[in-house]
Amino acid sequence: MQRQKKSKCVLWILLGAQAAIVIGFYAWGGALAAWSALVGGGSNTLGQVYFLLKTLRSNVALTPKAALYYFYRTELFKMALIFSVLMLLLVLFKLNVWIVFVTFVVAQCIGSFAPLCAFKQRRI
Repeated sequence: MQRQKKSKCVLWILLGAQAAIVIGFYAWGGALAAWSALVGGGSNTLGQVYFLLKTLRSNVALTPKAALYYFYRTELFKMALIFSVLMLLLVLFKLNVWIVFVTFVVAQCIGSFAPLCAFKQRRI
């Protein structure tokens, strides 16, 4: 039960930040900027959510070697998903590449630090 609460915390941080980024770019630069932000940050967020759900859903006890293999395989699929979605959308739509890049990096930073909310604060 506690594990599900932690994964929901991380998931809401990722999705909430992505929504705030898209709304901010829409207010700042219009529809093209919002679509570019959605593609850049959304492709990264999609991969992060895939990785989060895949790693936190596994309740099976694995040997260290099998756990490492599972982790790296999931990370490889995440990167393939991110870049294939990103390249497909960049080819299909006219987008502002700088906004795509900036929001991709911002989403990566948020995705890197979002799991910190899953750890309990320890008082010394």
